[in-house]
Amino acid sequence: MITMLPVVTAQQMKQIDRQAIEEWGIAGLVLMENAGRAVVNALCQELPDFKSHRFLIICGPGNNGGDGFVVARHLSNLGLPATCALLGTIGKLKGDALANAQILLNARFPILEISTPEQIARLIEEHTVIIDAIFGTGLSAPPAGIYARVIELLNQCPAYRVSIDIPTGVHADTGELLEPAVRADLTVTMALPKLGLLLYPGKTCTGKLVIADIGIPAKLLHQQADILLIDAASVRQILPARPPDGNKGTFGTCLLICGSRGYTGAACLTAMAAVRAGAGLVRLAYPASLSPIIESRILEPVKHPLPETPAITLSPAALPEILKLTNLTNAVAIGPGISTSPETRNLLTELIPQIDKPLVIDADGINNLAGQLTILNQTRSPVILTPHPGELARLTGITPKEINQHRVQFAREFAEKNRVILVLKGAPTVIASPDHPVFINPTGNSGLATGGTGDVLTGLIAGLLAQNVRPLDAAITAVFLHGKAGDLAAKELTEYCLAAEDLLHYLPRAFAQLLHSSA
Repeated sequence: MITMLPVVTAQQMKQIDRQAIEEWGIAGLVLMENAGRAVVNALCQELPDFKSHRFLIICGPGNNGGDGFVVARHLSNLGLPATCALLGTIGKLKGDALANAQILLNARFPILEISTPEQIARLIEEHTVIIDAIFGTGLSAPPAGIYARVIELLNQCPAYRVSIDIPTGVHADTGELLEPAVRADLTVTMALPKLGLLLYPGKTCTGKLVIADIGIPAKLLHQQADILLIDAASVRQILPARPPDGNKGTFGTCLLICGSRGYTGAACLTAMAAVRAGAGLVRLAYPASLSPIIESRILEPVKHPLPETPAITLSPAALPEILKLTNLTNAVAIGPGISTSPETRNLLTELIPQIDKPLVIDADGINNLAGQLTILNQTRSPVILTPHPGELARLTGITPKEINQHRVQFAREFAEKNRVILVLKGAPTVIASPDHPVFINPTGNSGLATGGTGDVLTGLIAGLLAQNVRPLDAAITAVFLHGKAGDLAAKELTEYCLAAEDLLHYLPRAFAQLLHSSA
């Protein structure tokens, strides 16, 4: 996990910049120069017809505008048609921004001082690439006056829009839109990703995100590591080994306790995902009356019909059999499709404190914890909870809207308070664990917002736990691969048509891409 990039707030990035300048002796002008060059390099990479465009750089009065002046100079050096517009006057510029403006002027490159929206409107119409260098990460209030009107004009134009560091109008820490906000096609952010670029709704304005190296030492960047962005290279390191002389025992056993009347699909999806994760043996326990459906639907898992209630849910009478099965397994998962019937709730209340293997609790397993979270204090093994915001709301009394607005904060607080690993599903999924950073997952899409995909994730986690992957690592790996399978499926099936079962067919591609990619 050491390769994962930290995700920073505006204040953290400001501190890193200050240390780079004051303690490491890297001049601010050098950082600004590197930032501007990085934007031009990104444009060259992302635009196949790079040299055929006309570029307009719209600069604000601060350091973000200074980056824009550097971009204008390097585009000009390449002989490309570029226009630099300053929303304000050169006389009000300061520091490194003023220095780079002066360099432009010394090179006889004009900087157009803009005082009215009408002046910029004509320029916007004449250019095919617009570079937003208006405000950076320091913006904390909605743009007003000429800035607001320029952003509105920019968003209405057909040009390709590029933001430097962060789209103007996106809050760097929360992803809140301080409307109007620039809707970028490409954002080139400096040194480290900003939290607001990864959280919604800010992510909707980011477009493609490029993280640019501007010469800040890695040691300095990685000192801020309370939030990390999951990446393929780190997940590849976590995947358990597959020794060529291994057998079923080598790759472990997981027990999945799932299903009730009407929810056989949840049980089957969970079980097959655990198979796809590489577990040596998957045991599926469910209410006995579901056997005809489950036996006809899936082949590989070992089936364990259990005592049931008249409503065909798991009965407290199943407890002795389940405890026997836990002695045969390396990991346990509870919850997909089990219902919230009182009898099943009583079963879980007795069962969870007695499980001594790594435990995943999902779906109705989580819903049955509502009002009795103290059960988590009685567990004898690591616990992974995988709620979506609605399920977490039932546990905490906080609304799903509030949870989504502050998902990193709430995930961290819940995990610390209850001493569990929390996988808060959503856009993006975040993973929190006591005494560890919060992890943000970059994979996945809206096609995963459909019934059954969470069951697949539970099976993946359990299958990795069976192979003795550490619980936190299992959660990170499963979430990344689950999202990657969704991305691969959506490319062929579209996000509209993606179904949970499709993930089972695309998981092998996700694993193969991870194993064979150099990224």
